[in-house]
Amino acid sequence: MIAMSRRQIFLAAAVVVLAPTLTWGAGFALFEHGNRAMAMGGAFTGLADDPSALYWNPAGTAFQLDEGVKVMAGVTFITATQDFYGDSPYPGDGYEASQEDQVFFPPHFYVVYPLGDRIALNFAMMTPFGLGTWWDEGHAGRFISKRADLKLYNMSPGIAFKVNDNVGVAVGLDYGIGQVDLTRNIGLVNPYTQQLADIGQVHIHSDDLSNDGFGWNASIHAKLAHGFSVGATYRSAIEVDFEGVGSFTQYPTGYPDFDAVVGSIIPFGQKANLTSRIEFPEYWTVGVAWTHEQWTVSGSYGAQGWSSFQSLPINFTEHPELSGEEEFNYEDVDQYRLGAEYRASDTWAFQGGLLFDNTPQPKSAMSPLLGDGDRTGISVGFSWSHGAMQTDVGYLYLMFDERGTDGTSLSNYNGRYETQANLLGASLTLRF
Repeated sequence: MIAMSRRQIFLAAAVVVLAPTLTWGAGFALFEHGNRAMAMGGAFTGLADDPSALYWNPAGTAFQLDEGVKVMAGVTFITATQDFYGDSPYPGDGYEASQEDQVFFPPHFYVVYPLGDRIALNFAMMTPFGLGTWWDEGHAGRFISKRADLKLYNMSPGIAFKVNDNVGVAVGLDYGIGQVDLTRNIGLVNPYTQQLADIGQVHIHSDDLSNDGFGWNASIHAKLAHGFSVGATYRSAIEVDFEGVGSFTQYPTGYPDFDAVVGSIIPFGQKANLTSRIEFPEYWTVGVAWTHEQWTVSGSYGAQGWSSFQSLPINFTEHPELSGEEEFNYEDVDQYRLGAEYRASDTWAFQGGLLFDNTPQPKSAMSPLLGDGDRTGISVGFSWSHGAMQTDVGYLYLMFDERGTDGTSLSNYNGRYETQANLLGASLTLRF
């Protein structure tokens, strides 16, 4: 019986890191990089009239040259809840699980520095990809994922040029630094009990801040007649080469000879070097805005090229038998945004917005690592200005469509996910 289990154990070792691979979707792509823009549903590409334009449309800073040096800093606090309801054959009808409570707080920081009356030097720091998932230690999907924490920090220097009174353009460099931290249990059928046993845990994490890659962005902004403005932005894909470590911890099963065989094949108590490569998707957006006296109305359409993320390799340099590649088959997605602002006075302004984002994740790829769905958002906010200072506060409520695997799960973990998220943030802008 133990001889038979050695083959089973080897097969388990060969896929030990394939389940906790790195996946992102609409739920892991962040667009809340300025809380006035967030309060307008993210419909900011055609407006682009504050420093958060450095994410939405950097060319908009070409029309902010007469306002002096502008610095914006802020943070958005994000909480999400997700409930899972199992289907047959596994984990079965009637099974329920919920994620643990977490709070995420991606920051943003922008500087617009005018050089004369036609050029602006720009710098932006933001987190275009992030968040994570955290399930109870004993949940039925622990062999797929217990906890995931994923981030991509983006630092972007750039330059904007005012071509004439109506047109501005901008180009910039995107330098991304990725961080990964993933944990799951290792499961194997115990030959003595013929039941699935937790034989250990694998923890994968990037080792330092050297996991980086480069991209670029280009944008255009135009002022039209009768208060209309339009804009477009393209951000290239960023390919990040990851280097990290897989740490393996063994869990005793109560059967010493079984534990000994397991321990002779999986490198428990060791740290195994690994490499991987992620291509974060390209993104482009177009928008239009109309401003008249106290009102601004804006809308935008965006697309994100998730079809570049079809599979992910995990390569253990000293343990090639643990290496492998997982398929995800993501798809390109569309995004729609609508926003409005009412300027009640020179001091107060109020915003509102709607958004709709499609998910790039096929049903078959849904799992405890990410169970994503199309999302609809409703946002509100306000701005308070005093002298050279402005404070923006925004709130966004995201409703994810209830969505299930419908028996197609690649990880053989079937069920449906119900998700919602709350985002509350503030940004402070100073002019010098």
